[in-house]
Amino acid sequence: MFYPLEKLAKLHDGYQKAFVLESHSLLLLQMDGQRYLIENRCPHMDVPLTTAEQLPAGGLRCRAHGIAFDLPSGKAQGPLANQLDCLKQFPLAYDGDTLGVEL
Repeated sequence: MFYPLEKLAKLHDGYQKAFVLESHSLLLLQMDGQRYLIENRCPHMDVPLTTAEQLPAGGLRCRAHGIAFDLPSGKAQGPLANQLDCLKQFPLAYDGDTLGVEL
């Protein structure tokens, strides 16, 4: 089933908004023209990433403990890289001028 999230015209670099759909907590982001839809949860301590800091080159830093993630791969960076699960990503779906997700 398609769930609309946002109109394409509202998306811009720096966009970051949380959604809850069918018990899934999601975070939609746009950085450097790329859009990402991830689970709104840091795999380190389950902290929501709603206020995470966007970093250059597709990075995202959890404000709770400072762990950075590479959005394209979902992998943690730094000393915990091999110990943490990747960010869970969801494929984006489009319906006309609306961006959404199929769940």
